[in-house]
Amino acid sequence: MMTSVLSTLKLIEIEKICLHEAHECMRLLETSRAIEEDGMLRNPPLAVQMRDGRYLIIDGAHRTGSLHCIGCHRVPVQVVEEGEFKLEAWYHAVPVGEWLRTLQADSFLRFTEQREGEPVAEMDQADGTTLFIYPAERPDKPINRLEAWHRIVMSYSSAHSVTRVAPSTPHVVQADTVLMRFPACHLSQLEEVVMTGNVMPAGVTRFTVPGRLLNLRIPLDLLKSERYDRSDWERLCAQWAGSLRLYSEAVYFCEV
Repeated sequence: MMTSVLSTLKLIEIEKICLHEAHECMRLLETSRAIEEDGMLRNPPLAVQMRDGRYLIIDGAHRTGSLHCIGCHRVPVQVVEEGEFKLEAWYHAVPVGEWLRTLQADSFLRFTEQREGEPVAEMDQADGTTLFIYPAERPDKPINRLEAWHRIVMSYSSAHSVTRVAPSTPHVVQADTVLMRFPACHLSQLEEVVMTGNVMPAGVTRFTVPGRLLNLRIPLDLLKSERYDRSDWERLCAQWAGSLRLYSEAVYFCEV
């Protein structure tokens, strides 16, 4: 079992790595600083291989971006297959503010109290009402929906702290807040977004993956060197194989 999970761990050249979501600038800066000060990457990002051979990061965008920022040439990823994870969308609980008035005045968007097909977002308010948000023009066009999604998330994420809420978690909308609910995407939709040179808004996609590899503590020297000795990587894998513990919640934690 331990050997089979380690077979999912790959060391990929950074040019073959794709991100499907935008990054949060402050979080990227903090993550980059923490990884460089630590001198290691503790938890490898999760990825799926796309049809063009590249690897799409499904969890760990900021870790991956940080490795790029600090000059790494390769990224260690745990590769998972479709069917081995659950893909949802995070909901966002946000304080009401000037951002909401600005958003409602955005001519690219249309707000309505009646559902008219699949909205880009649903906004639950403290008084129990819900507003449905659509692109004002061609709401069925994928690029318009993606642009609307970006406008919505950017309107509040740059000015307010966002609380992420799992779709399965009961949530009561507090006074002076709203809950932004987004539809879940399919993996094929994410891949299409990436293949057309676009990204999803930051902090929206939520992947649930059992059996994650954690606390491997991969040295940055191995990731930064222009050339590396494959035997160094194999030696680390052998070390991890003897140090993994499978917890009851299906998380692999390396105790070295």
